[in-house]
Amino acid sequence: MVGRIHYKYDASSNYLKTEYPEVEKTSETEESIKAYLTSNKLDPIEGIYKSFQSNNLSYYKFGIIKKGDKFKAIIIESELKHWKTGEVKAEFEESSMNNLYSVKWSKGNKTSSETFGLLEYGGILTIDFKDPKTGEKQPEKFIKMFPQSTDGVNFKKDNSKSSGTGFFITTNGIIATNAHVVEKASSIEINVSNDSGLYSYKAKVLIIDSKNDVALLQINDDKFKEMTVLPYGITENSEVGEKVFTIGYPLNDVMGNNYKLTDGIISSTSGIADDVRYYQISVPLQPGNSGGPLFNKQGNIIGITSARLNGAAIGTNVENVNYAIKSAYLLILYNMQKNAPKLSLSTQLESKDLQEQVKILKNYVCLIKVF
Repeated sequence: MVGRIHYKYDASSNYLKTEYPEVEKTSETEESIKAYLTSNKLDPIEGIYKSFQSNNLSYYKFGIIKKGDKFKAIIIESELKHWKTGEVKAEFEESSMNNLYSVKWSKGNKTSSETFGLLEYGGILTIDFKDPKTGEKQPEKFIKMFPQSTDGVNFKKDNSKSSGTGFFITTNGIIATNAHVVEKASSIEINVSNDSGLYSYKAKVLIIDSKNDVALLQINDDKFKEMTVLPYGITENSEVGEKVFTIGYPLNDVMGNNYKLTDGIISSTSGIADDVRYYQISVPLQPGNSGGPLFNKQGNIIGITSARLNGAAIGTNVENVNYAIKSAYLLILYNMQKNAPKLSLSTQLESKDLQEQVKILKNYVCLIKVF
């Protein structure tokens, strides 16, 4: 039977009190789970995990240990106060395929759902959920923190110091990004994935504006062939409530080298402390999204994705508060160059839906690796 949420009137507080469904309780703590993990021969899924930060999933830390013929995910920490240490968050059952599990998952409100989980690289657990609004599949990741993986997995496959995102603004290889992505670079590698393959090019900093966090790079590699045309323009006019999206390469060491799409709206036409250089956006951003293009629904660029508000730094929890530097500051920097060619002001994508726009735009967004 699926648990249901109930509400009970609390006369002492004059409010409705939420009564959550009962979940299985254990006496396990982080210490007892670690003791189990260090003294037993473990199955690959057993360990202590943390949820990967997401706008759709609350923070959890739990330990997965075997109990009977199943594996129980037992809460160690949660930002949701109604989840207590020792409560069972999920139950995993092995399937006929290696590292694929049937999962009985208790959601944030403690109601139950059935789904599947996949363990990859010995330490990344991906669980498929459904977006309650759209019904689309929504994978969430959990990272194994303990014990240390013995699989010899090294997610950083090169010696790059950091990475970010960039996008072409001219057909001859000028790329825009954030200044903070490249300002400490000894060398820069541009990775472009398009319909004909994956290409890597050397690049240099052309001009940089650290104050406004904008930089222009120039590909300086004989392998690069000039493009015929860019399918988008750069515009400066946007309003609160306007739908926007970005394409980028967040946390590519963990999430992979494929581009990722996130969307939202413009929440404000100013940033922290009413800083007019920025848009506040509800588009989810992660490390590695920095320097990515912020597109409007017509497929034009209106900004550069730059930062997200750090709740720990201001002493409170924040959700989905992110920022993009306005395109005006990109245009100012570009026009500081002597004899700079005019940039495109119009898009070829206005009549296309988002899915079709992304198929085209992904070819002009690049992964930047800094060495």
